[in-house]
Amino acid sequence: MTKEELNRLRNLQKEIDILEKELDNISEQYVTDKVVGSTAFHPYILTHYNISGYDSRGYSKKVKRLQKQLQRKLDELMDERQKLEEYIESVDDDITRMILRLRYINGLGWSQIGDELGYSERQVRRKHAQWIGNREDEKVEWKDL
Repeated sequence: MTKEELNRLRNLQKEIDILEKELDNISEQYVTDKVVGSTAFHPYILTHYNISGYDSRGYSKKVKRLQKQLQRKLDELMDERQKLEEYIESVDDDITRMILRLRYINGLGWSQIGDELGYSERQVRRKHAQWIGNREDEKVEWKDL
């Protein structure tokens, strides 16, 4: 697992949030409008009418299709996120695992992670860099086989 792949986890979460908001916003919309008219009989008095209801101008098929597309994409992103989270949980060193979780899943900055774990920002960065370096060394050894 590379640093780029772990950074992807943060972007996945942002994209998931955006898709969830889109899914909430595309449901059938309740609309209200104000129109001007008059009474049907004399004296014709100018009156304002409020009209409200669900928008039904043929959008239901489009809305359902868009909901399916967004839901499919959301499911794919959630699966990918789950794989990355499972990888983080498989890390043997508990401090490194906590650093990875706080950084890539919770989205905390280095100083916030240090405060949370009782380390300095520098120590947290160094521990993370050592772990990333070990990952890259393992990849090189694996490629040589």
